[in-house]
This record gives sequence, structure tokens and C-alpha cells, in this order.
Amino acid sequence: MKKISVITVCLNCAEKLERTIQSVIKQTYTDLEYIIVDGGSQDDTINIIKKYQLKITKWISEKDDGIYDAMNKGIKMASGEWVNFMNAGDVFVNNDVLENILCRAIPDDIDFIYSDYYYMKKSGSIELRTLCREKGEINHQSSIYKKSLHETYGYYVVTHPYIVSDLLFFLSIPKERFQKSSFIISINEAGGISDMEDWCREQALCLKVVFGIENIKPVFKMYIKKMVKQLIRYNSFKKRLKGL
Repeated sequence: MKKISVITVCLNCAEKLERTIQSVIKQTYTDLEYIIVDGGSQDDTINIIKKYQLKITKWISEKDDGIYDAMNKGIKMASGEWVNFMNAGDVFVNNDVLENILCRAIPDDIDFIYSDYYYMKKSGSIELRTLCREKGEINHQSSIYKKSLHETYGYYVVTHPYIVSDLLFFLSIPKERFQKSSFIISINEAGGISDMEDWCREQALCLKVVFGIENIKPVFKMYIKKMVKQLIRYNSFKKRLKGL
């Protein structure tokens, strides 16, 4: 069997973490270790972890230097051949998904398996969202990849305030090493870090230009749109000043 390390990175997420833990420990695939890297939570997160600690292989709770630093800690703790990051609040689509993927023959030249995913809106409704390596569309929750890739392409870059280190890592891996699975891996909850601000999407778009996935036109349009918004806000501010 192919051992997999499922890693959850969290901070002050007591309301969401239990759902994720249950999703991991209910997997029917047996050659699995579960690692939780907590950033020093001050809410009830640690109590939730301790509640399930007999089912958790390893866990730590200590201050870190952001999400990518925490992810790197998890990778260094992992002993599995394969790795998956399942964020707090996100879940596997069913209890058999890892067994369905890892119990099948995987070609020797494939190091990265990914799938489409289900997106859970704040309203509770769920919609299918497609991902495509050729378009630079990949996410951690719906990815299972070989830990050894970090030996070749490095760990996640810890740079603030940029949060595209995961995409940088993914796009560094030759596309021939990827395989898309017909088994959907995860259900991702709305409100993740990369879901929160336009600048996250702007960073990702710029990175895709660097890797030749996008051309410069979308970046130029994005820049013009941003400048127009700033000009509108500036003119509005001047009018308020005149009214004082």
C-alpha cells in the first residue's frame, strides 16, 4: 500500500476543526497517518484535538510564521510517500475517496494526482468547480502528491503578504507528472484565505503570466481597473474634504 500523510493546518478554528478530523479518521484507507499543525490557538481548538488524539498520529501547537511555515512543519513531520492538506472546515467528499484513488495502479511517472472539487457556499449550497493543471487551477484539498517533490522543488516559500507559494510550487512541477482523477476528492468551505481578497487572485494571475499560462493582457486590464478604482476613491475623498 501507499502510505499517505493527511495534514491539517489550523489556528483558532474550534468550530470547524472537528468536522475535518472526523472526515479524515473515517477514511477506509488504512495506511494513513494524520498530522495536525496548530499555530498556538487560544480558543477551544486544542481541546478538540485532544478529544481525538488517539486517532491523530502527530500534532503540535506552537506559534508559526504564517500558513506556509505551518505547512512546511507538517511536511517535515510526515512519513508518508504521499501528502494531502485538508484545511480546517474542509472535508473529503466521502469515506472511500482515498481508497478509490490509492488502491489503483498509479503510473511510475505520475507524482501528483488532483481532481475537481465541490465548493460549499456560505448559504450551505454546494456547486461543482472544475480544476485544470494546464490553466494553473489546482488546490491543496483536492490534491494528493508525493512528498519527495519537495526534495526537488523546495518547500513552500514563506513570504508576507504574498500567498501564492502553493501555486508557485504546483506550477514548478512539470505538467507531465500530473494526473487528474475522476474521483472528486474534497468539499471546500467558502472563506479560505485565497477566497478573501482580490489581491490573492491578482497575485495568482501574475504568477500564471510568469509561467506562460496567461498572457499579459489580463494583467494589464486588472491594473487599469485598479487604477480607475483608486482614482474614483481619490476624487470622492477630495469632494468630502471640500464639503468640510
